[in-house]
Amino acid sequence: MTLEEFKERLNSLNLNLTEFAEITDIPYSTISKYGKSNPVPVWTPKFLDMYEKTKEIDEFKLLIKELNEKLNGAR
Repeated sequence: MTLEEFKERLNSLNLNLTEFAEITDIPYSTISKYGKSNPVPVWTPKFLDMYEKTKEIDEFKLLIKELNEKLNGAR
């Protein structure tokens, strides 16, 4: 994954470098060097794929909860 691909992927997930550093527990200073003195780690694309899927599942669970509350409230 190139630096440009990494930044585009973060953007598509509404993440910035600071948030990525927090969720991966990697110092921001390390991440800010990606594409310069540090390559983007090979695990990054898979991690971001899993992050996206987890986000989708969380959103789906929230939708189910809201629908369940509406159904139970309609009784």
